[in-house]
Amino acid sequence: MQAVQVKPQRSQFSVPIHQVPQPPPDNPLRISDALQIKASEYWLRLGEADEALRELEKLPGKTWESLAAVKIRVAALGMLRPRNETTR
Repeated sequence: MQAVQVKPQRSQFSVPIHQVPQPPPDNPLRISDALQIKASEYWLRLGEADEALRELEKLPGKTWESLAAVKIRVAALGMLRPRNETTR
């Protein structure tokens, strides 16, 4: 018996992506603030929620309230909550 090579059709496994044009943000983050937020996200991925919060505390007040910073802060606090409940 001889092996038969089967080639998938391109459209069989590729999903078309429909992108909706988005307007630029009203107040884009400064690159240093964006990097600070990214650093806190990486701390969070490493499981170091307290370090992630320390990184966020270095942000200026306006950036502290940005959506990206709020999401990471909520996730970090969510990680810390079970840790605090077990120490009571």
